[in-house]
Amino acid sequence: MIMRQRHGARLVLAILFCTFASSLFAAVELSTTYSVITRYGPIQELKSAVGSNETVVASKDGQNAYLVRSVRVQSEAHLLQLMGGNESNLTDLQRGLLETYRFSSHQRFNDLKPRYPDAGGSIKIELADITGYEDTGRYPKVSDDFWPQNARIYRYENGAYNIHSEIRISGSHCIGYGPGAAEQMKGTYAHEFGHALDLTAIEPDGYGFDNSHYTNEKTAPKASFAEGFAEFIKALFFPEEENRTRNSLQTVKIEKPEGGYDSYPIAGGQLTGEDYLNVEAINALIFTRLSKELPDGEKLVLDSFSKHNNRENRMAVFLQNFVKDYPEHAFTAAQILDRETFGNLSNAQMRTILGQSSNVDRYLASRGSTTGSGNTQTVTPQNQASPAVVHRPGTIYQWKDANGNMHYTDSPPPSGIEYTIRRGSAASFSGHESGKPPSSDPFNID
Repeated sequence: MIMRQRHGARLVLAILFCTFASSLFAAVELSTTYSVITRYGPIQELKSAVGSNETVVASKDGQNAYLVRSVRVQSEAHLLQLMGGNESNLTDLQRGLLETYRFSSHQRFNDLKPRYPDAGGSIKIELADITGYEDTGRYPKVSDDFWPQNARIYRYENGAYNIHSEIRISGSHCIGYGPGAAEQMKGTYAHEFGHALDLTAIEPDGYGFDNSHYTNEKTAPKASFAEGFAEFIKALFFPEEENRTRNSLQTVKIEKPEGGYDSYPIAGGQLTGEDYLNVEAINALIFTRLSKELPDGEKLVLDSFSKHNNRENRMAVFLQNFVKDYPEHAFTAAQILDRETFGNLSNAQMRTILGQSSNVDRYLASRGSTTGSGNTQTVTPQNQASPAVVHRPGTIYQWKDANGNMHYTDSPPPSGIEYTIRRGSAASFSGHESGKPPSSDPFNID
């Protein structure tokens, strides 16, 4: 009887594993939609003027809205036709949409699609054309209204809730970038695709008081994990991102309750112990180094991530699961964790994060008497040598270059150029306004 019970338990486990495996390796459906603004004006006026295939997109100014017409894209030639038919006449942002469409068919995305966390779900790419509406003097919230994002939507279908992701690419964060906008938009798509693979439910206040974040900013554990993973996915396509991410860690940004940030030397004592895992750049580098330094490391990282992917993801939990999955690589994992947290974790903290492992013990023994910096001295805030990239709408700088061209950027212009600033209005973590039913758009991650 006992033997049969054990055999039955094994059978159930086998069935569960097969169910998990089929979900994990069944490629998700991907589609693309081209959206174009057809009209802008008072929201009440536009609500009564909606035409075929049009929707009303409310502006964050609370008064105006856009009429947006959407068409499903059938092919590259079809997309080009929708944008006017002549590639040489495309604006910089339209060219970015075309390049993003081409980029989305990259074989590496096809390899990643089976890792989408819901076999019954889908990914829809919205290429939002804001041509003619880039002037923030006439359309003051256009950047925020069409900011790139991944919206995670749960729909009740066939007796179950399925997860659908909607990735919006518009180039609204690249206004004024010129021909360089296309490369930025492709990188943004890779980042948002990373969010689509991730089930992390970011904390309500995960990005701090201004709801914006930088690669080198200390945020909440789940927020920094989700952004670090998305940056890791981006780095798979753009290896140069590793150096850019590492260069951003000359300082760490800590937000002030009254607004703005202080910047401190990364190892200056303002971050201690496990706080280092609350910086997305550090999480991105941990993922990247595991992927690059272990044999078949990319597959190991993605397999372990997919196996344990859930709403409570954070780097400390990921690393503990990774060591359990691959105990033979625990020494290297400990070494990478130690390096990317600047030696500030004590041996006890390293064991808590990585779990019990003979290879972890072996690494800690080789570490000598290091027990973490314990450095708590007060450090004067610094000015950053080079601004890090912001992924959510924070401060926008408006300025003119020597030729009189207007620019809108998320970092200050070159020294000596006058500029004005405005604060962006980022989407909340839940992706909906207070008066809008959360079921229509429960998670919105930039």
